[in-house]
Amino acid sequence: MVPAVRSTLDVALWLMVRADSAGERLQPQKLQRLLYLAQAHYAGAHDGAKLMPAVFLATELGPLEPNVYYLMQGGDPKMVYADPSAIVEEFLMGLWDRYGPRPAEDLLTTIAADGAYALALKGGRNTEITAEIMCAGYGGKSAVKVKGGIKLGAEPSYWTAEGKRATKWIPGQVPRR
Repeated sequence: MVPAVRSTLDVALWLMVRADSAGERLQPQKLQRLLYLAQAHYAGAHDGAKLMPAVFLATELGPLEPNVYYLMQGGDPKMVYADPSAIVEEFLMGLWDRYGPRPAEDLLTTIAADGAYALALKGGRNTEITAEIMCAGYGGKSAVKVKGGIKLGAEPSYWTAEGKRATKWIPGQVPRR
């Protein structure tokens, strides 16, 4: 499948500009976590398709897109990003509205509970978190498809650390067989 945008840097720079317009300087860890959440939610809402041609690795500090990480080590790059399509921009705005105001530590808590990151981290440091794993962790009933993106907060789906679908246990309820 062809990614929705030409470069991961286009999304990273868009997020940095969006943060700047909100009066915030986007810290590197928060940028990494927002990039991961963007890829994961997009994959979940679009049958595993990638938003951007990115590779995310599981590290102890959270998901890491190494190319963006190394490029940003020297500070904000002086680059111009390509404007995303209207559908991608609508998706990114929804993502920013949901996650942009939250601190980086809160984003890591959300990511650590998603099943996809936890599964990859079990494989060891720098294990790739694939779009397929992200789709499983963010797709299904918890991500309702809408024009341009997803509507979050619908009926949740549950996943084990091994990546298998689980059911919510309710005290006093006998499981169906």
